Formats: sequence, C-alpha cells, structure tokens
Amino acid sequence: MRCAFFLLPIIGLATTCAAAQAPAPRPMLSGMVVNGARQPLAGVSVLVRGTTQATSTNAEGRFLLPDLPRGPITLRFELSGFVTTDVAVADTARAPLQVRLLSTRPPVRARRN
Repeated sequence: MRCAFFLLPIIGLATTCAAAQAPAPRPMLSGMVVNGARQPLAGVSVLVRGTTQATSTNAEGRFLLPDLPRGPITLRFELSGFVTTDVAVADTARAPLQVRLLSTRPPVRARRN
C-alpha cells in the first residue's frame, strides 16, 4: 500500500513532464485571393515555395494552409489568365492575408460609333 502511494505522485509527475515537452503546434496561415475589382477568385493554386505543400482557394476565394514550416516562407499564387504572384510572409502567425491577382488580359473598352 505504501508503494502505491509513493508511485502515484511519481507517475503523475512523469506524465506532466512528458506533456510539457510535446512540440508546439506548427503555424497555419489563412487568407483570401481577389481580382483587380476585389472580387473573390476560386480555384487559385496556393503553393509554399520550397516544399510540396499546396492548396487552392474555395468558391469564396479563401484558403487555409495548416502545418507550415517555422520561419519566413514564400507563397506562390497561380491561376490561368492572371499574373503568377509570389508573396513573402515573415510571420505565419499574423492576420489573414489578402492577395490581389492582376489579369493578363487587356481591359475591354466599349466605344460609341
């Protein structure tokens, strides 16, 4: 019985120490991609340069990249018909990003005859 009372605090302390040494969660980053008129763009590829990690924007132009590497990263945004854009992110724990992609198509202007 004495042995049980002696071992119980030691087991509790060991469990607490193991939990304290668990790695901190890796950073994540969210954001939105819009066009020149600030309308959301769906289907934009969002790639973390130098890794195999990627995602794409949803119908509302939003994206989420979980489990990012620590430190500064560079994101690449690609969509057909738009200029491919690289964005350097110094701190992945910051507020959501808003990225604007510019069209590669010239603007159409109507003229009166």
